[in-house]
Amino acid sequence: MLHILKRLAVLLIPVYLWFAFFLAFEPNNYFGLKKQTDSSQPVARVRAYQQEPGRSLIIGDSRLAHFDMDLVEEVSGRPWQNLAFGGASLRESLDLAEFVLDSGHEVEEILLEVSFYTVNAGYDTDRFSALEETLVNPLAYCLNLEYNVNALTMFLNFVRNTPDTIESGVWGPADYLDEEGNTLPLHRKLYEYPALIDSRCRDWAINEEQLARLEELARRCQAEGVALTLVLPPMAQNVRTQVCEKYGIDDAMLETVLPLLDRWADETGMTVLDYEWSGSCITDDDTQFYDGFHLDEVYGLPDWTRQLFGDLDR
Repeated sequence: MLHILKRLAVLLIPVYLWFAFFLAFEPNNYFGLKKQTDSSQPVARVRAYQQEPGRSLIIGDSRLAHFDMDLVEEVSGRPWQNLAFGGASLRESLDLAEFVLDSGHEVEEILLEVSFYTVNAGYDTDRFSALEETLVNPLAYCLNLEYNVNALTMFLNFVRNTPDTIESGVWGPADYLDEEGNTLPLHRKLYEYPALIDSRCRDWAINEEQLARLEELARRCQAEGVALTLVLPPMAQNVRTQVCEKYGIDDAMLETVLPLLDRWADETGMTVLDYEWSGSCITDDDTQFYDGFHLDEVYGLPDWTRQLFGDLDR
């Protein structure tokens, strides 16, 4: 029997090595063995919350996922925990808000993103149930192909000394040319962005089911003494003209959705901060936007961070 166990231990050496490698380079700090992680993956954000739950929480998609949290604390006067992650639909943001409220941890305030893009019934991704399974099953996390690829990528970046990238650019002459060499009025990433989201928006319709859940969340927060703020982040002007006005989204938002949010705010005490339709401190799209949705992390996002968290307590 001892001989069999020894042979088995030898056979499992590759498994031990793989597991050690995975622990060292998985980017989401799933097991809490690292001081912190820069990952904005949902599993990283939610595991960080489980390991050290905050009381002031940010929930939304990638437009809220990259705040300088030191600046946020400086402006607001208190620490915030960022649970926003890329591609989050309104359904997923509401799932996450309910998750933290059901967690048993004290929650004082939630900053929740809403936008014309996330209230669209045609954009209703549902990944939270799979995420919850990963959160309670470490083996499922370790065997997940995506996370193993992420670990390998982190290892290769470490070997190559590849710096972390941020969404910021000092745009040069080449960034204002299309593939045929014609001059563009905006840098290419911004200029091309409306076409990238067009297919999601051409059949745009209000997601009544998720808006009903949003109202339920507002009333639950009121009952539980949680300060809820809805924020509509800024969008570039060419997105508004080439997408929203093109498909009548602007009329639906201004005539139906925003009045509904304002009515709920009156009834529940939640706050609505609209920078999507009412304007913001972002006045130079070409410089301050990295693309049509995402603010430049050097030249735009810090300005809006100061505005947003300065407005939050007014």
